[in-house]
Amino acid sequence: MIFVYFLFGAIWCLYMEWYTTNNLEGKYGQPWNNRERWFHTWLWPYSFGTWLLAIIEHWFGPWE
Repeated sequence: MIFVYFLFGAIWCLYMEWYTTNNLEGKYGQPWNNRERWFHTWLWPYSFGTWLLAIIEHWFGPWE
């Protein structure tokens, strides 16, 4: 079970790092350090949830 959790986290981390370094400019487009990689790999539900809420707010407007 921990392997599946880690696998999802690693995939999410790889995607986030690829996206941010290739598509964002300024300080958000910088290469990641290991601390950021560990955070997004092991705490991916928090990272993914934050991203998902931002997408929903972008599509449907802010929460009231």
